[in-house]
Amino acid sequence: MESFGEELTYRKVYRFLIPLYLSTILTQSYTVVSAAVTARYLDTGALSVIVACSGCLAMENYFCVSTTTGFGFYINRCVGSGSERQKQEALWGALFICFGMIALSLFLSGLARPVMTLANIPDYMLQDAEPYMTVILMVGGFWGLENLLTQLVEIFAESRVPAVLSTVGVAAQTLMMIALITRGGLGVEASALAVLILHISKAFILTVWILLNPAGRKLLHPCLPSLPAWTELMKNGCSKSLMMVIIGLGAFAFTRQVNTLPEEILTGYSYGLTPLDLLMSSLSAYAVTAGLITGQNREKHRIPVARKWNKSLLIGCSVLSAFYILIVLAFAPSLIRLLAGSEMTAESLHAACRILRIQVCALPFVGCYIVCRNILQSLGIYWVLPLLGAAEAFICLLFAWIFIPLYGYTAVCWSAAVKWGIPALIGLCIYLKKIREVNT
Repeated sequence: MESFGEELTYRKVYRFLIPLYLSTILTQSYTVVSAAVTARYLDTGALSVIVACSGCLAMENYFCVSTTTGFGFYINRCVGSGSERQKQEALWGALFICFGMIALSLFLSGLARPVMTLANIPDYMLQDAEPYMTVILMVGGFWGLENLLTQLVEIFAESRVPAVLSTVGVAAQTLMMIALITRGGLGVEASALAVLILHISKAFILTVWILLNPAGRKLLHPCLPSLPAWTELMKNGCSKSLMMVIIGLGAFAFTRQVNTLPEEILTGYSYGLTPLDLLMSSLSAYAVTAGLITGQNREKHRIPVARKWNKSLLIGCSVLSAFYILIVLAFAPSLIRLLAGSEMTAESLHAACRILRIQVCALPFVGCYIVCRNILQSLGIYWVLPLLGAAEAFICLLFAWIFIPLYGYTAVCWSAAVKWGIPALIGLCIYLKKIREVNT
C-alpha cells in the first residue's frame, strides 16, 4: 500500500483522483437512475416523497456519515505519523462508535411517524412516505460504517476498489429496485430498501478486502484506544458532525418551507435537483484528495508540498465546474426530459429547468467550499467547520423565513449562490491565512 506522505507526482495523484471521481459519479448516478425508474414504474408523486423527506433524513445521514468522515481525517494523520499503535487505536475507536451508530439507526426506524410530523410532510404523502421513512432511517449507521471502511482504503492511495464497488453497486442497486417494484409489489420504499442492502453489502466486501491485505490485517490488530486517541477522534468527529448537523437544521427549515409550494412546482424542483446533486457530488473527489494529501504531509512537516497540490486541485475543480455549467446551460431541457419521461407537465418542466440552470452556476463556489473545508480539518483547525456550517445554516434560515415567503420559487432558485458562495469565501480566506501560519 502507498501513501500520500511519500514523493508525489501528477501521475500518482491523478491515478487516485480519476477512479475516485468516476466512483463518485457512478455512485451518485444511481440517484438519477432511481429518479428515472421511479418515474417509469411509480406515479409522479413518488420522487416528491423522496425530496419531501430529504430534510429530516439528512440529519441522520449528516450525523453518521460526517462523524465517520471526521474519524477518517484523524486516521489519515496517524498513517502519516508512521506509528502502528496510533493507527490501530484510532481505527478501533472509530469502529466502536460506528457499532453504536448502527444501534441508534435501528432505534430511530421505529419513530418514522413522529419524524414525518416534524418534517411537515404533506398529508397526501403520508401513506407512501411512512414505509419509505421507516426503512431509510435504518441506513445511517450502516452507511457510516461503509464510509469509514472506504476512507480506510483510500488513505492508502487506493481508489480503484471503491470505484469497482460503486460500478457494480449502481447496477445491482438499480436492478434490485426494479425487482422490488415489479416483482415484490413495493412502492417508493423499494428505493430505500435497495439503499440499505447496498450499504451493508459494501461494508462487508470492504472488510473482506482489508482482511486479505497484510497491511490491513496489521491495522485491524485488536487494541483498546487510549484517552488521547478518543480525544482526537471526538474532536474530528464532533467538529465534522456538528457542522453537518447545523447545516442539516438549516436545510430542514428550508425544506419545510419548500414543501408549501404547489405540487407541480415541487415535482419540477425534485427533478431539477437530481442532476445538480450528481454534479456537485463529483467535486468531492478533489476535496477528498486535498484532505488526504494535506493530512499526511502535515504530519511529516511538508506543508509547502501540500500547499502546491491544494492549489492545483482548486484550479482543477474550478475548470471542471465551468465545463458542467456549459453543458447544463445548453442541454437542461433535454436532461430533464430524459430523466422524467414524456408525462411531465409543462409547468413542472419549466420549474426543473429554471432551478437547474440557475443553481449550476454556483458549482465553482461549491468546489472551493468543500476543498477548503477538508484542508482546514486536515490541518487540525476544527473550529472552522462549525463556523462554516453556521454561515450556511443562517442563510438557509433567512431564505426559509423571509425570502421564500416573499418571492416564492424565485428565492428557492437563487438560494444556492448565497448559501454556498459566502461560506466558500470565508473558508478560502481562513485557509490562505492559516496555511501561511503553519508554514512559518
